[in-house]
Amino acid sequence: MKFNSLLRHLLSSYYPFKFLYQKLNNQFVRDVFVAQELKKLKKNSLILDAGCGSQRYKADCSHLRYKSQDFGGYATDLKKSIDTSYQDLDAYAYASQIDYIGNIWDIKAKNNTFDAILCTEVLEHIPYPIETVKEFSRILKKNGILILTAPSNCLRHMDPYFFYTGFTDRFYDKILTENNFSIKKIEPVGDYYSWMSVEVARTSISNSLLAKLILFPAFLYYAMKRKTPVSVNSLCMGYHIVAIKN
Repeated sequence: MKFNSLLRHLLSSYYPFKFLYQKLNNQFVRDVFVAQELKKLKKNSLILDAGCGSQRYKADCSHLRYKSQDFGGYATDLKKSIDTSYQDLDAYAYASQIDYIGNIWDIKAKNNTFDAILCTEVLEHIPYPIETVKEFSRILKKNGILILTAPSNCLRHMDPYFFYTGFTDRFYDKILTENNFSIKKIEPVGDYYSWMSVEVARTSISNSLLAKLILFPAFLYYAMKRKTPVSVNSLCMGYHIVAIKN
């Protein structure tokens, strides 16, 4: 266990290991995408951070009028997973900071209220993702901007609020279009090979030194494979989306 903790610290702290660690962690790519898109929003735009959780991106909204929404119920995983990267939350503490507490598919806001909505890694945690997109369309103003991210393939996390392992680009093409959105940008994150490299790394880190040595060649094989259209179409880790309400 001490060796695994030391290995995680090494990977996350020292270059070039830090570069490799960031390549294996979608959070870094997502943070850059979200920050860039938020920066493009007009000053003083009214934005809703839907399913905000701990309000990770509030600081990036300093030029905006920021409002938050969450149901405020998650505290700890009930069914544990191999993925141990998700930390427990003090549900009561973060709920006290939220403007709209309740279900994301039934937000207590008037029609055409917001200039923008940010929703990151939330759709897999709600039983009604299609109804949620409809709700976003209702409360966004005409030409309002939806910044959306969700996995395409993921392990169980934040149980019992885990309903889907992910959504494909076809889901967004159909559901966003049917709910009065035009997709401005849809970017796949990773591909089959990067997904395999992550899972091999996850397996090796959580096992013995012998397992690490055995799995290392497989990790290198997948990590060094070049991304192709077919490898992206086969499997990717998620999508980053910007859509405009018509």
